[in-house]
Amino acid sequence: MKIAIMTQPLGKNYGGIMQAWALQQVLKKMGHEVVTIDYNYPAPNFFYKQARLGYRLIKKIAGKRLAPLNFEKHFPYLLQHTHAFINKNIIISEYIDNDIALEHHFDRNKYDVIIVGSDQTWRPKYSPNIYNFYLSFIKNIKIKRLAYAASFGVDAWEYSEEETKKCAELAALFDAISVREESGIHLCKQYLGVDSECVLDPTLLLSKNDYFDLIDDKWNEKSCEGVYTYFLDLNDEKMNAAEYIARDLDTYTYNCQAKYSLGDSSSKDLNDYKMPAVQSWLASFASARFVITDSFHGMVFSIIFGKPFVIIANNDRGVARFVSLLSKLNMLNHIAYNSSSIIDIYHAGELGSSYSNEYSDILEMKDECMSFLIRGLNDK
Repeated sequence: MKIAIMTQPLGKNYGGIMQAWALQQVLKKMGHEVVTIDYNYPAPNFFYKQARLGYRLIKKIAGKRLAPLNFEKHFPYLLQHTHAFINKNIIISEYIDNDIALEHHFDRNKYDVIIVGSDQTWRPKYSPNIYNFYLSFIKNIKIKRLAYAASFGVDAWEYSEEETKKCAELAALFDAISVREESGIHLCKQYLGVDSECVLDPTLLLSKNDYFDLIDDKWNEKSCEGVYTYFLDLNDEKMNAAEYIARDLDTYTYNCQAKYSLGDSSSKDLNDYKMPAVQSWLASFASARFVITDSFHGMVFSIIFGKPFVIIANNDRGVARFVSLLSKLNMLNHIAYNSSSIIDIYHAGELGSSYSNEYSDILEMKDECMSFLIRGLNDK
């Protein structure tokens, strides 16, 4: 079958890149031809650009902005490593940033199936035009519609009344729907009026060796030591906890991410925003003795590589995705709801187990997820 995947824009987020790569790999191993749609936020118009430039100029004069005024023009340099990975390892469509181009792409290409997912594709504030992630652009063509591990990110409903009504109408057209969190089943039923089932994030459908093949020479088994920190929202409390654990383990802390996020403006040095290679990011998990993270996919790769870890929940980014997976694996003791409890969880122990039970649980759930994909793709 010829399959298109609709997911959030790729390039600025390691987890988003890895789930896109993983879903493609799974489908390709099943014998399908797969393309991920390179769908992006619309380019800002002239008036928006001018207003943004003026706002940044005022901030710079006031000494509250150090980053360049025309920051976006440096993205090709800052994202060169992530884009290189995408271009080499993920089959993507042409660049699309508007509804008309998206509709024309599907008119021209004769896909048999379109899959929405994974990541927080069904969270309005994270996805460009939420209706397109319910496939509103599919018109006058026959195509099978699936959602694989689509995530709302949170267990509360964030849609407006108008969004709810329209998305419910579009969801009813899907042939099969799966969500990434257990809470998503309830949200689908209550607000969209559709049935769904809970499946694993695509990254968990592959083996550890699949990721070692990607890492290649970036990882050395003999170098497995150190407390690896991967924080989307860095603060002193988190780093202090990491330093404490490193001292207790008689080792050091390290990270593999840009010093500042692209949304920050605290540095005039462009290299502070440059994202390291995806392979190096993966190798950092494989090389860790202990991991502390506040990222969902940081948690996932700690599990994949069998590393003891503490995951710090973030209410703004969504806690449901952490709890849903960890509860399935009987690993809720890994979650800290505030920075001050990281050390308490570390001292409670039992974070450095062999992960044999957890891994067998994942294998069982993986079989159920593959069954969902096989049924969804093959059912008439």
